[in-house]
Amino acid sequence: MEAATRDFHLLDTSGAVRAGYHLHDWSGSPLGSPELWDPALRSAVSVILESEFPMYIAWGPRLIMLYNAAYISLLDGRHPATLGAPITEVWGDQWPSMKPLVDRALGGHSTYGEDVPRTIRRAGKPYHGWFTLAYSPVRDEGGAVRGVLCVISETTPRVQLERRHAVQLQVVDSLRRLHHPSDIVEAACAMLGKHLDLDHACYVEGDGTGAGFEVVHDWARESAPALAGRRARIKDFGPAALALLRTGAPLAIRDATQDARLPQNGERYAAAGARAILALPRLRRGQLQAALVGYASDVRGWDEEECKLAADIAERSWEALDRMSAEQALRNAVARQTTLLDMNEFRLELADMLRRLDDPADIFVQTSAMLGRFLQASRVLYGDYDADRQLLTFHSNYTDGIVADLVGTFPASLFGIANFGALTQGTTWVASDVQRDPRTGGPDTWPTYASLQIRSAVVVPVHRNGALTTCMFIHDNLPRVWSADIVRLMEDVAERSWSALERVRAEEALRLADRRKDEFLAMLAHELRNPLAPISAAAQLLNMGPPDSARVERTSAIIARQVAHMTGLIDDLLDVSRVTRGLVVLGRDEVDLRRVVDDAVEQVRPLIEARRHEFALELAPETGPAIVHGDYKRLVQVLANLLNNAAKYTPEHGKLTVWMGATADHLLVSVKDNGIGIAADLLPTVFDLFSQAERTPDRSQGGLGLGLALVKSLVELHGGMVTASSEGRNMGTEFTVRLPRLRASAPAVDALPAPAASGVNAAQRLRLMLVDDNEDAAMTLGLLLEAGGHAVTVVHDPFKALARAAAERFDVFLLDIGLPGMSGVELARRLRRLPGQDGAVLMAISGYGQNADRVDAEEAGFDRYFVKPVDAEALTQALAAVIPKV
Repeated sequence: MEAATRDFHLLDTSGAVRAGYHLHDWSGSPLGSPELWDPALRSAVSVILESEFPMYIAWGPRLIMLYNAAYISLLDGRHPATLGAPITEVWGDQWPSMKPLVDRALGGHSTYGEDVPRTIRRAGKPYHGWFTLAYSPVRDEGGAVRGVLCVISETTPRVQLERRHAVQLQVVDSLRRLHHPSDIVEAACAMLGKHLDLDHACYVEGDGTGAGFEVVHDWARESAPALAGRRARIKDFGPAALALLRTGAPLAIRDATQDARLPQNGERYAAAGARAILALPRLRRGQLQAALVGYASDVRGWDEEECKLAADIAERSWEALDRMSAEQALRNAVARQTTLLDMNEFRLELADMLRRLDDPADIFVQTSAMLGRFLQASRVLYGDYDADRQLLTFHSNYTDGIVADLVGTFPASLFGIANFGALTQGTTWVASDVQRDPRTGGPDTWPTYASLQIRSAVVVPVHRNGALTTCMFIHDNLPRVWSADIVRLMEDVAERSWSALERVRAEEALRLADRRKDEFLAMLAHELRNPLAPISAAAQLLNMGPPDSARVERTSAIIARQVAHMTGLIDDLLDVSRVTRGLVVLGRDEVDLRRVVDDAVEQVRPLIEARRHEFALELAPETGPAIVHGDYKRLVQVLANLLNNAAKYTPEHGKLTVWMGATADHLLVSVKDNGIGIAADLLPTVFDLFSQAERTPDRSQGGLGLGLALVKSLVELHGGMVTASSEGRNMGTEFTVRLPRLRASAPAVDALPAPAASGVNAAQRLRLMLVDDNEDAAMTLGLLLEAGGHAVTVVHDPFKALARAAAERFDVFLLDIGLPGMSGVELARRLRRLPGQDGAVLMAISGYGQNADRVDAEEAGFDRYFVKPVDAEALTQALAAVIPKV
């Protein structure tokens, strides 16, 4: 009865019920039925069953486990099979770490362990927890130790929280001392890898496609196997995983080969040695920018605490990066403000310096040096661009002493001819790294830049009158990012230096014109006084004594000659004034230039013979009619003036030659002598008003020096040009007049009307515009098109073509690609945008035959592409195909 009562009190408690003691079959237990247990054991069991702390007792030689209801949760579903089982079987995997503590308690010593790590299982998965353990010996009534009592308190939440706080402090402290983004990234990867015991921890950034990542930094523990192809191994996480990352949620993958979110990509990860993956995304402005990614080489479950810890590291890293970005932005703003202030001060100093300079060469040299020192650039210089010959002449160098001066003339193609195409459009050319820039890094250009120690560069174009004339070059021998503010400063310096140059030239021109005016007025006074002196003397002779017929006759002749001379001077003045002011109306007749030459020679022949010159008239072989459209008398005046000058300014017994030749479009007449010549400094101004070459020492020929100014004006009124050349003083002079040639078989260049007789009826005739700067080629093709019955307008300048197209409608435009000032490709784009011309057919006629040229032309809107020389039959067929459309 007493035993039954004891059993009832032991098993009837709520703890016993919840632990299932009353349902357990004790018949097979080494302990036997509870009513037979040792009183000490019964007492100890009674204590643990009433406790809410997890407790167990390991009793007897086999350490049979008895535990309370609170302990059941640590067994992860193995209860009640573990009740009454030996502890070595219940915790076989943990027994090596438990045995020392149990043995100590069995030896009669209590043991206390705080925050002891233990890996158990929960919900079927490994669970890493921390526990406070108290082991005590359990003695029988005789005092002998028969078992062990273990009281357990789980401290996992506290330990995890303290650990997270410690990691956070460590992360914050580590990142606080870093001052560069790459250092932050490196530290974040290292902390993530060490705290989570990873094989690899990487920082990846978006590759620009929106679907992939590029590895920026990769941390690996020393014993970790190398990931194959680190920088190119894996481009993305797969669409499903990437979609999750874009929401800002972490991505935890236990096994890459089994995860449904990594189709195919999982195999690529596994092949690279990464089975478990933990990715922590970074969102900026709602976009996925980067991620911290941890890799483990074995299959691994990522528990909640690991994810929280990793998220803490990532979050602190993102905060550090944002802080650094904000600090850098602030530093940049302060630096920019400082730079802007410095640039404003520089502009004031530049303006002050340019105001004081009055020599063109000094302007370029001084601005180059001032800008180079301010920018701390390797080289600053100017280059004059010859668009016709595509040559570049460098001058006015500033260097830092490390690179050499760059002087001389070079083909523009050495620096990339396409680059100068952009400059001709007025766009500043900027390259931060010439070697890596596709415009300059190729084998045709990079060797030139490398040999000149140019690694980064800015080229500022200077345009005048619609054409590229000069460029300012800024070079550095290292890669360098040129900010927009700095580029604007360069453009400002280039424009200011050129404006200063024009100011200096204008002031010099005014001073020169004023000096010439004064010289001219002095000469005019002298020339007018010369005839007045004999006239005055003659008048006095007439008043002296009785009239004498012989004396009167001689005196009258003197007066008549001098009056005629004065009249000629006054006529020259009036003639130049009328011509230069545009008050002369020219006749427009068909004039035979051979007859003009003959008549001019006859006018001057008396002077030629009086000075006993040797004269030669050379006519080129007959090449058709020498006909020009103009004023016969004025053309005779032009040639007579040139020939008269040649006769006057050539010492007696000199040699004069008049030569006449022709091209397909022009007639040329040259007047050459072996006289006093023209100095090189006078050649550029020889046709200006008030400018006169050296006169004969005795000044016997007189004159005001207006003849060449009159010649230039009259020739230009005829649509021609006149040039002067001389080897120098006493080396003779040659003047060449070039006039447009008029041929009976060809219409005027500007408009080629279709002939009345044609094999094409009016309904089939097209209005064509042909644009080509090669006049001979344009005329030939224009005649061919005209012969086909079409109305042809020939234009040599792309800007004039654009203006003409804006005013008139054309069916077809035939455009040369290599036009001056504006390429045919750009002209085509602009024509397409003109109202009324959107339906016109564009045909390219080019000397460029590469496939890339055809593609460029097609993109610009060309319908057909012909390579010079044009196949006439193919062109005719192409035009015939257009007729039904118009």
